[in-house]
Amino acid sequence: MLNQQSPIPLYHQLADILTQKIRSGLYKPGDVIPSEIGMAKQYKIGRPTVRQAMDTLVRKGLVERKRGSGTYVKHQDHQIDLFSLAGTSQAFLTKGIQAKTKVIDPICLHKITADKNNPFNGNQAFFFSRLTLVKKEGVLFEKFYLHPELFLALDKVDLENRSLSQVISDQYYLKPTSGRQTFKISFLPENQAKLLDVKCKDPILEVQRILNFPGADGAVFSKLYCRTEKFAFSQTINLKET
Repeated sequence: MLNQQSPIPLYHQLADILTQKIRSGLYKPGDVIPSEIGMAKQYKIGRPTVRQAMDTLVRKGLVERKRGSGTYVKHQDHQIDLFSLAGTSQAFLTKGIQAKTKVIDPICLHKITADKNNPFNGNQAFFFSRLTLVKKEGVLFEKFYLHPELFLALDKVDLENRSLSQVISDQYYLKPTSGRQTFKISFLPENQAKLLDVKCKDPILEVQRILNFPGADGAVFSKLYCRTEKFAFSQTINLKET
């Protein structure tokens, strides 16, 4: 139920409840969402509050309104999330592979220096790193740098075994509008090489990714280091007619 005493707006709370019901499968693609009148009675809130919650779900792409019919759970496109290379937690799950993530460097505000490819170079950014493990073996090491104002209070969020894209979608109602990736061969320092059970002299695939958000280009920058001898890392590219 909704917490009337919480500082979190009621519509935000309701949107979170409905989002969880959709993601858990309680509301399946194609299902009609209860009416505004019904939810207003169920949660003891006004219809404008329900409407705000539904507007949020529409913006997040979870539901769609059909004139004269109601609001329905949308069928989601099977696309690789821009936050994941087919090899991060979500992509592993789609292949039926159980993967876990372990935060290595806890998220905190950092001054970024001596990193000319980093869009935050010379400025502050939220930074954290994590390791993806399959059968207790490290297969992917990631470093993330995020805009400290766009993602305000992100350092208060527990990111252990959570999808970063889902956190940003659920808590900040944001989705990337575009992105750019570069690929190169790198060599890791000893402490990071140990995480992936490789040697410092072993070449490893490094992917650098910049994600742009509405009004905030380069709001997320990440570096991914991949064990390519363990998994074939790939990305689906969808070409749309213009």
